[in-house]
Amino acid sequence: MNISGKWTYEEDFEFGKSIGEVELMQTGNVVFGEFSFTEEVENEYTIEVTEKVKGVISDGKVRLESVEVKAMQDHKAINYLPNTFDVYLASENKLVGSTYDSEDVCGVFVMERKV
Repeated sequence: MNISGKWTYEEDFEFGKSIGEVELMQTGNVVFGEFSFTEEVENEYTIEVTEKVKGVISDGKVRLESVEVKAMQDHKAINYLPNTFDVYLASENKLVGSTYDSEDVCGVFVMERKV
């Protein structure tokens, strides 16, 4: 299965939601990519996040580790904990999985291939 391409991204996590898109490039079983999303913490604030990731596909799943993250809140750069994305290959057009960071904030997401 080749997961190269553009994907929509929707995540629910303990404190809110993230919505955006992902671009993945796969060579063999190595995957590189970039997540770009808006994270909305319920009734609190919004953060714009761009996160570059890298991982290896094995047994129908891939763990994407953050290699670079940039975040903006109110047009100012802020510190943002990098995520780990555990991605399961549900079908050619749908990926599902979970995220977590170093403070154990967890989420679940669905990615659908853009046409």
